[in-house]
Amino acid sequence: MENMTDYQYAWTLYLIGATGCVLAAWLLFRRFGRAVTHFFVITAAVVLFTPYAIDAETMTMAPAVYTLLFGFMDGGFTSIKPVLKLMLGLWGGVLILSLIYQLLTRNRHMADYDVPETHHQQSRRSSRKQSYIEDDEPDFDYTAQARRTNSSRGLSREERIARDELLREEPIRAIR
Repeated sequence: MENMTDYQYAWTLYLIGATGCVLAAWLLFRRFGRAVTHFFVITAAVVLFTPYAIDAETMTMAPAVYTLLFGFMDGGFTSIKPVLKLMLGLWGGVLILSLIYQLLTRNRHMADYDVPETHHQQSRRSSRKQSYIEDDEPDFDYTAQARRTNSSRGLSREERIARDELLREEPIRAIR
């Protein structure tokens, strides 16, 4: 690793940046569903990760998107046809593979991975349903006393009583 050339450093930095861009595309589009996420991540990956040989004899490679851009500015559309064919072919092939993967895994539900419920969990779930159905009282009492007791934050009765007693006392003043 100590004999890395500038060419290798440039590729290393480029690959790190491209990986960050593909990760950003995934984070940006993952809320839109699996198909949309796959489409945009694959598109970003193909555009950023496709290499192209700029010198076939020495196998000097450059990102195809740069070759596409600078080739178009230098020689027009005819000079970028090979690069464009490569990128579109790779993009189409990977999209087809992604579609096959999505079709094969579309019926997997999270229930397939869940652990079966124990008897205790089933009885708790059924008792919660019963208590919800039989509850005729209002959900929340808006009186001042009820607001004080409802904001117990998980305290037991004794802890609430002790808290209320402490809050009613005079504040301790610092002695100067």
